[in-house]
Amino acid sequence: MGFAHFAGSDSNFAGSIRRRTGEPILDVTRVTAHADSVVLGNDAQSLNAAWHGDTLSGSIFVGATAAGRRIRLVRRKKPFVVEQQYVLWPGAVSDSQYAVTEDTAVFMKTHDGARLVSYIARPVGNGPFGVVLQRTPYTRILHPAGRYWAARGYIFVAQHVRGRDVSDGKDFGDYDTDVRHGYDAVEWAAALPGSNGRVGMIGHSDEGRLAWYAAVSAPPHLAAIAPSAATGDPWRIVPYEDMVFSPINVAWACLMRARTLQNISDLDIGAAMTHLPLSDLPQQLGCGDVPLWDRWIAHPTLDAYWRAHAVTTNVAKVKAPVLQISGWYDDSRGPIDYTNALNRVPGHPYIRLVMGPGAHKGVDYVAGEFGPRSRVDTRRLQLRWFDHYLLGKDNGVDREPPVDVFVFGDNVWRKEPAWPLARAVPTNWYLSSGGSANTSAGDGVLDTVPPRGAPADTFTYDPANPTPFLIDSRELETSLNEDFTALNASRHDALVFTSKPLAKPIEVTGQMSATLWAATDAKDTDWNVMLLDVFPDGHAERLQDGVARARFRQGYDKEVMLTPGSVEKYDLDLWFTSRVFEPGHRLRVSVSSALFPKYDRNLNTGGNNERDSTFVVAHQRLVHDTAHPSRIVLPVIPR
Repeated sequence: MGFAHFAGSDSNFAGSIRRRTGEPILDVTRVTAHADSVVLGNDAQSLNAAWHGDTLSGSIFVGATAAGRRIRLVRRKKPFVVEQQYVLWPGAVSDSQYAVTEDTAVFMKTHDGARLVSYIARPVGNGPFGVVLQRTPYTRILHPAGRYWAARGYIFVAQHVRGRDVSDGKDFGDYDTDVRHGYDAVEWAAALPGSNGRVGMIGHSDEGRLAWYAAVSAPPHLAAIAPSAATGDPWRIVPYEDMVFSPINVAWACLMRARTLQNISDLDIGAAMTHLPLSDLPQQLGCGDVPLWDRWIAHPTLDAYWRAHAVTTNVAKVKAPVLQISGWYDDSRGPIDYTNALNRVPGHPYIRLVMGPGAHKGVDYVAGEFGPRSRVDTRRLQLRWFDHYLLGKDNGVDREPPVDVFVFGDNVWRKEPAWPLARAVPTNWYLSSGGSANTSAGDGVLDTVPPRGAPADTFTYDPANPTPFLIDSRELETSLNEDFTALNASRHDALVFTSKPLAKPIEVTGQMSATLWAATDAKDTDWNVMLLDVFPDGHAERLQDGVARARFRQGYDKEVMLTPGSVEKYDLDLWFTSRVFEPGHRLRVSVSSALFPKYDRNLNTGGNNERDSTFVVAHQRLVHDTAHPSRIVLPVIPR
């Protein structure tokens, strides 16, 4: 997400570490080294790091105190190019023209008597002004954001939800009150002195879902929402992914375990996640009792509790126009899910969707360089959106094509008339082999021609040594484009199916899926499918993946155990992308029964995978013959 450059030894290696946009992270005036340890810094801050081959990794310190920010530098052969913001939506937006006043603690009383605290930044002037509201469990006092919006003629409000900082309540993460409290907050904000009565809501990640919670309550003064990377329904992404628990969320649970954000930089999460039972993982990490975690574990099926905390359950009540901003490698899942759900509602409000090349925390976390158009100022999009819906400016934002997608490979933005793309052609790519598809050295084949009489493939899944998923367990990013070449080559508990090199480019834009026909000797097990792009040099880059837990093959709301040996059909959601597979590249599908720790291990016993400690080894069989066409389905765009 940045770059570093240092001068020669004659100037004591002075230099700097900067973001990809050029802003400084750390100015370095001196460097000291001993063996593999290196300290780079100045009088105020330092990076205390160590070499690991070509990688220098460590933590930022202010004096002798760790600041909680970790830095990893990888040696490069070519210089880095500073990236500029690309203007995706040309056109005028409100200028910075107002002086700003700020109040860090303004209290609101909810309908049920709770007092919630807000930070408010105001433009100096008579107004009236539109109001931009962000309800948050994270940081309330947001000086840069407040000054940005207020300087441009908006009253900015950041409100702490129940149980955070000095807001009332001790039940953060339950979300029982957030739909109605969102309604209360919008109507309160609309009545603030200087308000024009029009409120817009923003928020990233969990804050984005809070914006949606308010929207489904349909407050009369909510004029529009513009969330980014909004978290999806709880059985779709956090804490479960298609009703398979994701232990990686322990990082977030520990971060949020007190009324203010906690430091998790020193937690050895990766090692701790191998512990069973999973239910007491926070205690193993030293986080103590985390009621949020316990509530998650207590609901292992799609029950009334999860439905009550879902946006899609009530999406038909949304009346405000919606701008959704996200990225193809974002693990939040909500923007596409919510767009799909709202598009199915007759007479739904206007909705725009922007899907860029980024991950949950932006393009900086995605491996690779995607050209001069890859970095977009999302706040500017929100500003233009609210200029129209909150200030009444006729800027055309409601008449432009409603979908913007960034196409990997072409590395360009493209406007589309609707989502999903009507011209997409669902295309089957079939799995087949001679019965030995284990590892990338096996005989697994991926082809658009259905197999005839292909023998089944087998592998052994041992929960004590689950197939890995490459992830930094503290980054809270679960959908990055990591290089799985070595794992594809070495793990015999994964089947690998690879196409021939492509003779012409293939564009895939939209929702992807997989269908497997498979059997096991266990009462319950998992099936994982990963789609990869294999480059001409052989490296295999993850594109997306999905999971099916066998007990939920007839629905997430009921558990139906397996008859050992019975061939069953499994349908998997492989998420979405917009990517051109270039000539010379190959498509690859990997099939396994674990991707740990993105998904928790199925213990194969039919018991509770989160509370139990005992497991059995499962012997798996993947069928791909004429009667059982195991396959992936890709939305191919004619070119």
